[in-house]
Amino acid sequence: MSMRLAAAFSLCILCAGAARAAVSDYAYAWPLHADGDSGAWQVELTPEIYAALATEDLRDLEVVNASGESVPIAPYRIPVAAIAHEDFVDLPMFTLPVPADKGAADESIQLHIERGADGKLHRLDADVGGAKAPAAATALVLDASTLHDALTNLRIDWGGSNDAVTARFSISASDDLQHWRTLVAEAAVLRLRQDGNVLERHEVALVEAHVNYLLLRRLDQGAALPDLKIGARIVSRSTPAVPARQWLQATLDGSDTRHLDHGIPAGDGTRPVAYRYHLPAPLPASALKLELADDNSLVAGNVLSAEHVGTTPSWIVRASFVAFRLRQDDTVASNDEFVTSTGVGRARDWRVELATPLDRAPALSIAYRPDRFVFLAQGAGPYRLVAGSARARHGDYPIDAALAQLRSKLGANWQPPLVALGARELLQGEHALVIAAPAKPAPDWRTWLLWGVLVAAAAVVGGLALSLLRKK
Repeated sequence: MSMRLAAAFSLCILCAGAARAAVSDYAYAWPLHADGDSGAWQVELTPEIYAALATEDLRDLEVVNASGESVPIAPYRIPVAAIAHEDFVDLPMFTLPVPADKGAADESIQLHIERGADGKLHRLDADVGGAKAPAAATALVLDASTLHDALTNLRIDWGGSNDAVTARFSISASDDLQHWRTLVAEAAVLRLRQDGNVLERHEVALVEAHVNYLLLRRLDQGAALPDLKIGARIVSRSTPAVPARQWLQATLDGSDTRHLDHGIPAGDGTRPVAYRYHLPAPLPASALKLELADDNSLVAGNVLSAEHVGTTPSWIVRASFVAFRLRQDDTVASNDEFVTSTGVGRARDWRVELATPLDRAPALSIAYRPDRFVFLAQGAGPYRLVAGSARARHGDYPIDAALAQLRSKLGANWQPPLVALGARELLQGEHALVIAAPAKPAPDWRTWLLWGVLVAAAAVVGGLALSLLRKK
């Protein structure tokens, strides 16, 4: 109970009591399932919650306890040091000989393994039919045994940036270096130059593979890739320290025949050269994916987002791109994700503007880190998150002071635990998001009486004046 007592003590100092939330002012509610006992909790917003909010600053949400009282709540400031970077982790590589029989099974490889106390591979010798690994082997074993999370992508980088390169690989996985299973039968990476544009693809998706070792086989007969370096991106799960990066596909709203970005040459005025998209709510985007719909397509352009200041939105270029989708037989190569410009706020509305028209709209997906709020466990649970209102706004509470007191007792690295969200419950629905027209004031009988007296007095004065004029 020490955590709850610490939170209550902080609350007594910082807050002058509990305010009763007008739950009837909100559109929806979500039950919060807290496992254990804590003085403070975190709740992570989902696309469903974002879609319910009516404010860009996310103020039309609250947390209420079992008595319907609002509890202190504030946006959770994630420590900068805790933010997980989306960089790729370099994987140790070991070369293998290539068997003369290209169809030989992976199990035919005879390995001599030396591991360190840390579990990493320190030495790996291989024989395939008595052959030793050549100086420029086209098969590689990658050690991912120290990565405890699933892998989502491999990134294959090489030197010689002025050279045109295409290479095809197959990727297999193993947990013991003896038995292998195919993850990717064929994937292409490339760096090409065409009409002044550089087409690059370095990433290969692995569909969240839990593996210890990876085997890459070069399938084509191209030249060896110089200064080869291979990294892996892991699945970042949300933890109390940091929310994981998430992807959300934007909804297509239609097309335009003109650009808003004057840096792109104008189109012919008849064919679509721009496409409009929207997200369920303004989100802090960090990267985007652009997927072309048709094979053997290539296009350059810009992605813009709207910043709403006043009544007229201003459009900001978030990324310049060269997108492509190339198919050869059963192999499809497309562009990697693009990093968006930093220092730009949340955005809901997006545009993709193209230098040349496309027959079909590309698919646009946005990467973002969900916002979190922290609330104090004031009053008895269960707690509920209520959100979506044209009128209600949560108050300002000095939550940081309460968290500092909790960390003084529980350790500097303590983080409020995460609660789980239950299924959405309907409160007032869309009616809560509509600003009601002001009611007409009730008639004031005093005002009408005063006007009546004034009119009667004016009539009397007028009658007296008329009577005097007649006598004269």
